[in-house]
Amino acid sequence: MKLASRPSTAVHPEATSDPATLRWVVSGVALPFAGELVSAPGLDNFLGRVRVEATVGAIIATALDDSWSHIGAEFRTALTVALERTDDWVGGPDAQPLDEVETLRRCADELITGPVGDVAAMHGGSIELVDVTVHDGQHTVGVAMKGACRGCPAAVITMRQRLERQLSLRLRAPVTVHEV
Repeated sequence: MKLASRPSTAVHPEATSDPATLRWVVSGVALPFAGELVSAPGLDNFLGRVRVEATVGAIIATALDDSWSHIGAEFRTALTVALERTDDWVGGPDAQPLDEVETLRRCADELITGPVGDVAAMHGGSIELVDVTVHDGQHTVGVAMKGACRGCPAAVITMRQRLERQLSLRLRAPVTVHEV
């Protein structure tokens, strides 16, 4: 398999708690669904050896019978090829289509239950996802600040500089986050 001299999509792997599983962060392309990938041009040769799941902004890949040190470079090449033809992907029976609203919801939820929510928890609070809308190209997320974050001036920093900024980076579009 030959990789284009200048790939249009950037991918890079991130370690997970399971050494057999890598989270391949995808930049510059919208994935068509969330769920198991059963066929994709370029990746079909791997699908018996690697379990591949699409999610918002990432591919979760678990090597079943091999190590990433052995197959990582070849898998990256295959993934880059597959990402150029996402219209030809076939998802498993539980795959869910990802439209703009669902993509925004999943990204916000991932950040709130992950790194941004962890910041709020360190300060005795939490963030609850309340509403997600996309209208006329405007991406908006409504959240409720809970616990010690409710009414705290620093919570605005968490909302704007952490959640809003990360969502805008992941979606490659401006996102507004407001408290409801």
